[in-house]
Amino acid sequence: MYLMDIYLLYFLTGSLGGFLGGLLGLGGGIIFVPCLFFIFTFFEINNNYIMQTAICTSLACVVVSSIFATIKHKKNNLVEWNFFKKMLLGLSIGSILGIIFISSISSIYVKLFYGYFLILIAIYILFAKEQKSSIEKKELKLVKVYSLLVGFFSSILGIGGGTLTIPYYRFHGLSTKLSIGTSSVCAVPISILAVITTSIIYYYLNLKNIYIENFIHIESFIIVAVSSTIFSYYGASLTHYINTNFLKSLLSIVMLVVSFSILSS
Repeated sequence: MYLMDIYLLYFLTGSLGGFLGGLLGLGGGIIFVPCLFFIFTFFEINNNYIMQTAICTSLACVVVSSIFATIKHKKNNLVEWNFFKKMLLGLSIGSILGIIFISSISSIYVKLFYGYFLILIAIYILFAKEQKSSIEKKELKLVKVYSLLVGFFSSILGIGGGTLTIPYYRFHGLSTKLSIGTSSVCAVPISILAVITTSIIYYYLNLKNIYIENFIHIESFIIVAVSSTIFSYYGASLTHYINTNFLKSLLSIVMLVVSFSILSS
């Protein structure tokens, strides 16, 4: 019964994250991390590093979803490769630094950091207005610094970075579809390097006889990754039929409630 309950929760987490990620173009990590945090807390999984485990497991799921999304967007010619190439180095370095940061501090501080940042993202989603299509592309401004920050905060939040990169691309002249497609590609190096860095840290500490439980929870990763990949397709197919502005407002309110719950737990 225990296994059935927890597997069902993993499935619901992946289904909800994948569906809303595909529908709103926000990426499933925004849903995965808080859901996994509460599941791990309730079932007492990896007690000393609950938030780190939720974040790194989410990033492992993002690897799968971002690769599938990249294949789809590349096929539809919805990737601005020049913009991606200019951000690649910063995204990569930032992602590695973010994982090192959360691996080196107490889970309590990671939880506080995540909770407050989730509040900021929820407020942004709630009040952000849809930009009109731009006429011409602009040269990316402060690309090295911005890409580094995107990689850093995305790995800390356990997300692919679409929440941060889509507005940036829209500001510099890309259409919404091109912005989403290019952001999906950006999630690939962020998530892959975050997972690789997590694994290196885990094995290095074990070699030093410093015992630490694996930050990537394999069972939840498999179930969430598979279910999110399936349901992201359905979410994306309903984008044109649902009032996404209402859903974004509802999601941001839920995120605010979740962030305060995490901070008070």
